[in-house]
Amino acid sequence: MTRNQILQALLQEHNARRSEPLSRHTFVQVGGAADWFVNVRNADALFDLVRTVRCSGTPLTLLGAGSNVLIRDGGIRGVVLKNETRGCRRLDDDRIEVESGIRFAALARSTARAGLSGLEWAAGIPGAVGGGLPTNAGAYGSDLSDVLVAVRAIDQSGTLVQFEAADLELGYRTSRLRDGDLSDHIVTSLTLQLREGDVFASLAEIDRVESLRKANAPSGPSLGSTFKNPPDDPRSAGQLIDQAGLKGASVGAACVSQLHANYILNTDVAGACASDFLALIAQVRETVETRFGITLEPEIAVTGEEAASD
Repeated sequence: MTRNQILQALLQEHNARRSEPLSRHTFVQVGGAADWFVNVRNADALFDLVRTVRCSGTPLTLLGAGSNVLIRDGGIRGVVLKNETRGCRRLDDDRIEVESGIRFAALARSTARAGLSGLEWAAGIPGAVGGGLPTNAGAYGSDLSDVLVAVRAIDQSGTLVQFEAADLELGYRTSRLRDGDLSDHIVTSLTLQLREGDVFASLAEIDRVESLRKANAPSGPSLGSTFKNPPDDPRSAGQLIDQAGLKGASVGAACVSQLHANYILNTDVAGACASDFLALIAQVRETVETRFGITLEPEIAVTGEEAASD
């Protein structure tokens, strides 16, 4: 069998879908179709699919929970794997290894119930742990770098490799996995160092974090936190957007939230397109730069192709 035939057989084995609308798999609910789309629910299948797709020379995109990502209207060529691996095992008293598809919120609660503290801050983050790693996801003064020990990843050749946390150069919404020479690596698992905690105290803190998020983050389909906070200004990105008078600004279905200006909402799921959001992002950046001389950098990932012109 040729490599392409092996790939086709593996895709069929894993019930791959053709021309799957990616709007069904992102929080903002826009995006064109994937040529091939596969839900991956265990680590062995993830490794086999990544290695086989890459060996065949077919373009590969990994999608996590679909938060903080904007897929252009032309969709994504090749194979899109949706990472739904959710395994978690305790290595010793306070160290765990988790598969990269596990959701932050679920992990925060499960570790708290197991008497482990250190992830309470993550209870309000909607995405998957592996998807949040390249941007060193965090909230309320904490982030993944506080607890990360090591990661396992699949490199471009399809080999499973391991990195210590220090190797990843985790910073504010950046790392070698996002902006450096490891951006083509696909993380399969993370080892986290937690600490022994009080179950009831941890669960109470999680309830507090979730209440804060509900009070300050808009509900409904959105891009989530769209821009990074500027490094050299005491104001957050949301404050700058608000002070620039952009709350409620819109392009098509894309609209800056009245509740939190760093969120861009989808106000018309049926009629929305990614180009609306890209145009509004450009408008927000231009207005803030003109008003304050500050260039906002996107926190979201933008991927996929532009729609074909008529």
